[in-house]
Amino acid sequence: MQPNNLTALDFTDIKSSIKSYLRTRGEFSDFDFEGSGLSYLIDTLAYNTYYTAFMANMSMNEAFIASSTVRDNIVNIAKLLNYTPRSIVAASAYLHLDVQTTQTAGAWPASVTLSKGATATGGNYTWNRLDTFTAEVDQTTGIASLKCVKMQEGSIINFAYTVNTFAAQNYVVPTADADIATLKVSVRANESSTSSDVYNKVDNITNVKATDRIYFLSETEDMRYELTFGDDIIGRKLTDGEVIDLEYLVTAGAEANDISSFAFIGRITDSNGQVYAASDVDVTVAEIAFGGSVEESVESIKYNAPRYYSAQYRAVTAQDYEVIMSKIYDNVESVVAYGGDELYPPVYGKVYVAIKTKTGSKLNDATKISLAKQLRAYAMASIEPVVTDAESIYVYPKVFITYDPACSARSVSAIETNVQTAINEWAVSSKVNNFNSSFSLAKFQKAITLADKCVSDVTTQISLLKYITPKATETNTYCITTGAAIYDSAPGKTVNDGCVKEPVIVSGRFRLNDRPTVDQYFEDDGFGNLRTFYNSGNRKVITNSAAGTVNYTTGEVCFGPANIIGASGTNLDVLAGTAVDSDADGIYEGGTVDTSATAMAALGDLSIPVQIIPANASSIPTPSPDTIIGIVSPTIDIGAIGTTPPTSIPLNSLTPTIFEASAPITLNPITITNTGSTTTTSCF
Repeated sequence: MQPNNLTALDFTDIKSSIKSYLRTRGEFSDFDFEGSGLSYLIDTLAYNTYYTAFMANMSMNEAFIASSTVRDNIVNIAKLLNYTPRSIVAASAYLHLDVQTTQTAGAWPASVTLSKGATATGGNYTWNRLDTFTAEVDQTTGIASLKCVKMQEGSIINFAYTVNTFAAQNYVVPTADADIATLKVSVRANESSTSSDVYNKVDNITNVKATDRIYFLSETEDMRYELTFGDDIIGRKLTDGEVIDLEYLVTAGAEANDISSFAFIGRITDSNGQVYAASDVDVTVAEIAFGGSVEESVESIKYNAPRYYSAQYRAVTAQDYEVIMSKIYDNVESVVAYGGDELYPPVYGKVYVAIKTKTGSKLNDATKISLAKQLRAYAMASIEPVVTDAESIYVYPKVFITYDPACSARSVSAIETNVQTAINEWAVSSKVNNFNSSFSLAKFQKAITLADKCVSDVTTQISLLKYITPKATETNTYCITTGAAIYDSAPGKTVNDGCVKEPVIVSGRFRLNDRPTVDQYFEDDGFGNLRTFYNSGNRKVITNSAAGTVNYTTGEVCFGPANIIGASGTNLDVLAGTAVDSDADGIYEGGTVDTSATAMAALGDLSIPVQIIPANASSIPTPSPDTIIGIVSPTIDIGAIGTTPPTSIPLNSLTPTIFEASAPITLNPITITNTGSTTTTSCF
């Protein structure tokens, strides 16, 4: 009989297996293994077998990307899939630079140029321009405006290799913490040559000719990157004596994120040769520092490498578009792709790619067009890619907590701190603030219950927030949807029954063209209609009983047609012009509405918050594939058992309250840590 259970990885099982085998032999049939010197030999055999089995198992695991744990092994497997892991990434910031130039012979210079190199300091870091930046000078004022000047944190490093084909050479980027996205490679004929050819990195060899100046990049040991050049069949082969020049940034990565104050130290020269000092440059922060990150984690490599390989440099499935977009655009935090056939009404022949950016900013039109054009090179012949911004729906929780004061001497503020921390950790671990996610009330409340041992009971009221973004002075109808049913306080009842329903939908303030000096709101009447109103003392004055429609079953809310001239958080008086409300009835009489460019610019971004009570608060889905759920920082009300909380739970919890976007509700999705742009105009 042979030893059994050969796959056992437990020491005790292996030892028992050896004993069972020995007992099958006549000379050991009645042997006492526990009380003899042979027991030590069996232990030694069992340990040796255990270690050998363990090492064999681990070695075999390291041969597959799904079970491998050592980064170098994972990288080597990913290399076979033609996947290059992302290096550490330098933080980026954008500045607007205004330079007051000086006249030469009574004339302003034609242009100014910001030199390559160190441009600014901020947060104990140096910020660099990786190439020159030129802007024209206003010939009336003499001011040159350099808009959206991109800077990247780090130190610019230059390194050179001299080619020697008689030696085994590896061209490795020698510095740790190098941002490979900033790597520039050029080749000179010899050390004394001043001219060079630029070499470009390629991933796909299908269109590479023998004379193309290209190189391939791969990660090696210790998270450094190696360059491989052509062989005169796929790309040009290097010859003896040529010099390879490498230029790249060494960076601190994520440590430089969120810096918002910068001092200019760069060099600006005008077309007449005049150099301007830092005192001549007015600096405005357009985008605070963002995008810095550590090198790609092993979990990310294991997830992305097989998917990138399956895409095969073409976009056929929705997953292909997602993987390719993550490769071509550095500002992507999350991306989702879906066919136009999933929309209602369906749009055939298009694939929509929604992007959630690392900065939290929305993409401008130029960036969307550029990204769509890049995707088009991978798309099938008849498919048109469309790049869009991620939509948002916010869950607004009100949390009421009772606690046991006898469990400890912990204060109410300490309990509230623990609860808020637990909610933040839950949001991050559950990835609720991402595509294809949903909000679970049970899991949310469980996280609160486990936050502090003093918490005895948790009650949560849930409402939803969506935003209407109108176009000022245009008459339009604006529709939003929750993706699920809206609460109906008295289903089956009609107006003819004499029933009065409590509203379950209410908006933030806005102003309409017919009453440009009056703050109005809209709410539902419970019967599928929206009505606008304003408050006069303690009276609610209805201005329009047919201001829109509500479908309680599908969750669609349509407001309009309406001509909106102002919304929450904007200067609502800017369009009032010479308006006079002579009889104080809230109706605009006389005067003209100022619709000039200056007045419209003063409005800023129009945004009307809409609060909605869902029919089912236990599970909140996303209304569309491109929507992300955000969690509004909750209001937390805490009271001891047997006492009334500081603010008691309202009996009628289904009536939303009128609010503004900025106060008292502050929308801050708790999984977003980088606030992005400090202005209303994004550089993206």
